[in-house]
Amino acid sequence: MAEVFLEVPGTADIRTDITAPEGVRVRWLAREGADTLPGGPALDAVRTSSLRPGRFYTWVAGEARLATGLRRHLVRDRGVPKPDIAFFGYWRHGRSSPG
Repeated sequence: MAEVFLEVPGTADIRTDITAPEGVRVRWLAREGADTLPGGPALDAVRTSSLRPGRFYTWVAGEARLATGLRRHLVRDRGVPKPDIAFFGYWRHGRSSPG
């Protein structure tokens, strides 16, 4: 069983032509509105979700605050061991890339 949370800029970006394998639940999260920060809807969705009991592995990538915020939530609030979480903050909202 896998839970996938995919955040996209708007509802027009939701891909209805993608079929997930059996046992995989995909949740599309549209970030509508200019005041919604990237990563916010995904972090909120995980915080309010009923995650499966027992040990599980988490992989998260995206805006830096999403990656670190999700890891903190899972470790502090859900008791997930740190080694069971891979997190990658690929970019920071409001900052340009070097180079």
